[in-house]
Amino acid sequence: MTDPKRPAAGPTWAQVCKECGQPHGGQENHLYEYQDEVDDELVCHICLQPLLRPMDTPCGHTYCFQCLGNFLREQDFCPVDRQRLQLHQCRPSSLLVRNLLDKLSVTCPFQAQCGQSMQRCDLQPHLHNSSYKE
Repeated sequence: MTDPKRPAAGPTWAQVCKECGQPHGGQENHLYEYQDEVDDELVCHICLQPLLRPMDTPCGHTYCFQCLGNFLREQDFCPVDRQRLQLHQCRPSSLLVRNLLDKLSVTCPFQAQCGQSMQRCDLQPHLHNSSYKE
């Protein structure tokens, strides 16, 4: 018997990330369904997605923390300008950049039951306070 609250083809609460609501591996970046086109300045040049835990390089480029860490395990240079680079030289992006990213509009991944749009920073609390866990 099918649960009327869940689409038959969709993942269950047990199968999804508890932060973004999408199924992905533990070592992969979170996945979000963005409502609008995201400014290129807020996109990682490695994964080509809006930045997650953005890190600034000394040469002025910004990448997702996980993307940059994975890249620098294999290479020792900046992916854009190829200047020598190590992860310890990088710093978290400014609060302004992190706030702009948190304000990006995303859709709840349980669209069949919810379909709400909200700021990215509000998705995790929304998922934890919803009935999708049942």
